[in-house]
Amino acid sequence: MKKLMLAVVCAVFVFGTIATGYAEQGDWRGGIRSRIQESRQKIDQGIERGSLNRHEADRLHSELGAILNKIDRMKADGYLSQGERDNLKNDLDRLDRDIFKEKHDAVTAVPVVPQDWRGGTRTRIQDSKQKIVQGVERGTLNRHEARKLNKELGKILYKIDRMKADGRISQRERKKISRDLDRLDRDIFKEKRNDNRRH
Repeated sequence: MKKLMLAVVCAVFVFGTIATGYAEQGDWRGGIRSRIQESRQKIDQGIERGSLNRHEADRLHSELGAILNKIDRMKADGYLSQGERDNLKNDLDRLDRDIFKEKHDAVTAVPVVPQDWRGGTRTRIQDSKQKIVQGVERGTLNRHEARKLNKELGKILYKIDRMKADGRISQRERKKISRDLDRLDRDIFKEKRNDNRRH
């Protein structure tokens, strides 16, 4: 009976260890992928609530982009060592501090007014961002393609900022934004299906 109990305990321990290992691999071990998503959300929320202006958000996105590039280099051998994970966690801690500092400084932006985003523009922008992120994660977009698409999205966001300078977005301006987002969707689709894929 004792042998049977010992065998059951060992089996539970082994399967638990294996399951934990697979869960960690799915999240680049140690929750790095989750932290990257949280940092993106904090920046986006800062823009929407007006606690980050466009310049601050661009700087924070660049810092996050540098971390993503570092991850690509580290994962080139197909493995992230404990030292590399610790290094990335330090980078993400520093990014979190920078986001907090920028959100709580005296420089603010006018918060996004929901009425200015009629026609689902805000949702479409979030969807486009998500498509680019998913393309990189799934290997259908390489880093160069993602950078080009993010630059195109950045131009659309800059155009929206200019249009909103008078406090509203007209129907004609919304149609222009919609056409720009249609073009971005086509470009994302095209880049995801070209031959320059990362495997």
